[in-house]
Amino acid sequence: MKSEQESSANANSEAVKKFMAERKWEMHSCSACGRTFFSKPFTKMDVSACGWHKCDKGEYPFRTYSKRKRMLTPAQINSRMSEYFRSAGFDTAIPMNIANFEGQTDLVIAGVQMFDDIIHRNQKIRNDKVFLAQPCVRMQFQPLVESQEGTSTSFVNVCIEKMGAEFFEHLQSVDHWCTILSKLGLHMNDFIVVMRTSIKDWGTGKFSALELFFSYGGLELGDAAYLLIPQPNRPAIAISDIGFGLERIAWAVNKTDSYFDTLMPWTATGTREMFDSCRTMALLVLCGIQAANKGPGLQFRRFAKVLSEKYYGVDVYSILAYYFDYWAQFIKPSINREAAIQLARLEIERFVNLKVCETLRLPPPRNETTEAYFDRLVYTCNINIYELRKAIQTCKT
Repeated sequence: MKSEQESSANANSEAVKKFMAERKWEMHSCSACGRTFFSKPFTKMDVSACGWHKCDKGEYPFRTYSKRKRMLTPAQINSRMSEYFRSAGFDTAIPMNIANFEGQTDLVIAGVQMFDDIIHRNQKIRNDKVFLAQPCVRMQFQPLVESQEGTSTSFVNVCIEKMGAEFFEHLQSVDHWCTILSKLGLHMNDFIVVMRTSIKDWGTGKFSALELFFSYGGLELGDAAYLLIPQPNRPAIAISDIGFGLERIAWAVNKTDSYFDTLMPWTATGTREMFDSCRTMALLVLCGIQAANKGPGLQFRRFAKVLSEKYYGVDVYSILAYYFDYWAQFIKPSINREAAIQLARLEIERFVNLKVCETLRLPPPRNETTEAYFDRLVYTCNINIYELRKAIQTCKT
C-alpha cells in the first residue's frame, strides 16, 4: 500500500505533466537514465537523452546561440529579476550572513535556509512569498573549479520561497521563472527540464521532494523543488523552493567563452582556482568571518592556504578588493574594505611566514604581514636580508 507521501508525489508528477503539456512542452524519457524530461517542439538540443548530470556530454552549446547586443552584469540581472518578482507580488527578503552559526551547515548553501528556525526550532510558520538573492558557499566544488567549467565555490542563489504553498501555487511560481528567464533572452525553446522525485532528510525525518531541473543549452541553471518537510509536533511543512545560480544565468545571458569571463577584473590574468579563492575569501571576510580551526573560520583558512601556497607574489589583494565590491552589491558588509583586505592578508601571509620560519629556523612569526615579519627579523634579530629574500622566492609562483 502506498504511503501518503508517495501518493502525493505521484499526483504532483501528473500535475507537472499536465502543466507542461498545456504550455506546449513535449515529454520524453531519457534513453540513458530513464528520467522524464521536457522540451519545446523546436529545441536545438538532442532529446534522445536528458543531458543532466551523468547523461551530460560536458558540452555547452548555448555559447553558440545568438548573443545579446549589450551584455548584462550579474547585478543588473538581479535587479531586473527583483523588479519582476516584486511586480508579481513577492516581497524582497534581506540575505542572511554567510556564516551559519546556528544552522545545519557551517556556511549558507541555499536561500531556503531562511526557514531553518521554523524547520528546526519550531518557530511560527510564515505565509509570505519572497524573492531572495542569497550569497552562498559550497565547499564541495573547491576541487572542481580548475577542471570543470561553470563551477565556483561561491555564487548568488537567486530564489523565490513560499512556505505553506499548495502545489498549484508552486507551478505558478515555475511559470514566473519561465517568464523572467524569457525576458532576459533565455528562450524556452533552448531549455530542457528534467523531472525527478527524490528522498531527502534535513534532520527532521525523510521526505519526498519533486524537483524540476532547468538546463539551458547544456548548462544547468537551477531547479524548482516542492518539499513536504516532516515536523515532530505539527503537520509536515510544504515549501515551494525555486532557486537559480545568478552567475550561471549571467553566463547564459552573455554567452562568453568562459564562466569566469565576467566574474574577474578585466585586466587580470590567472587561473580559475585563484580567482575563485579570492572571490570566496572576500565574501567570507566581508561577512565578518575570521580564521579559525573549525566552523566557517576553517573554510576561510583553507582559501588563504591555497592563495599563499600557489599564488603568493601575484597581486591577490587588489583582486580581493575587487570581489569585496562585487559581494557588497548583494549583502551589506560587516567590515570596511581596507580592514577586510588586511585580515585576509594577515592570514595569507601567516602561511608564508611559517614557511620561511621553518626553512631558515627563525624566531616564530606573530600576527603580522610578511613585510612586518621581515622588518623585525632584520632590525631586531639581525637576520641576513639576502637569506630572507632567497627564502621568500620559494613561496612565490
